[in-house]
Amino acid sequence: MKVLGCFLFLFFSFQAVYGDELSDEPLLFCNSHWPPYSYGNDDGLAIGGYAVDFLHEVSGRIARPVELRILPWLRCLKMAEDGDVDGIMLLTENEERKQFLLMSRPIISDANLLWYRIDSPHALPRPRFADLQGLRIGVVTGFNYGEPFNTAVVQSNLMVDEAPSILGNFRRLDRHWIDVFLVNRMAADYALHDYPLLKARMVAHEGPFESVGFRIGLAKAGRAAGLLADIDKVLEDMREDGTIDRIMLEEPFEYRR
Repeated sequence: MKVLGCFLFLFFSFQAVYGDELSDEPLLFCNSHWPPYSYGNDDGLAIGGYAVDFLHEVSGRIARPVELRILPWLRCLKMAEDGDVDGIMLLTENEERKQFLLMSRPIISDANLLWYRIDSPHALPRPRFADLQGLRIGVVTGFNYGEPFNTAVVQSNLMVDEAPSILGNFRRLDRHWIDVFLVNRMAADYALHDYPLLKARMVAHEGPFESVGFRIGLAKAGRAAGLLADIDKVLEDMREDGTIDRIMLEEPFEYRR
């Protein structure tokens, strides 16, 4: 009996020490190369961006080291679903993602705007998707504009014209090849950063898009799943003490000195 008691004591002592060591191991998060939010080097390590700044701040406040890997987006999602990474930084929520991710409160929110040439007769706010009928609508290839927009394209017979980049769409807008371009302000400001004359010829109006929150997703099968309440509390504190606003007022990573 004494031998069994000694064995159990050693077993649980090992478990306690091993658990402490695990808590010191970095959590592994992923994102894609997504300027201005995340930038990676040739080895796939995150080197800067707003998402990186947010994650460093959260890591310090929960006293848990976190490593952020830059991966192809679909691979990042799959690894989170399989529990091969502990979370994703940043992303929007939908029902499919909530099947395998616990979503934090929003860190930042943004909505797509309607961008026009400043001298365009079409340059008006449009509260309904149907108000876009008859316009040549520029969109970015592969970007998800949401189910309400996708439904309106079919139901209202909207004329959608794709291009592979945000800057490319602004150039097409400038040349009158499209009448309106759909993109959020953060992405627009980043794309136009080095093109002040082009930016000066553009104007944005409100459209029918709802604001979308960008969050931290914790893999249900990962090691960070139990940290959701702590992370939400930290994000609330960061909002109240101005940290989120301070980070977002920084220049994009590649323009910082």
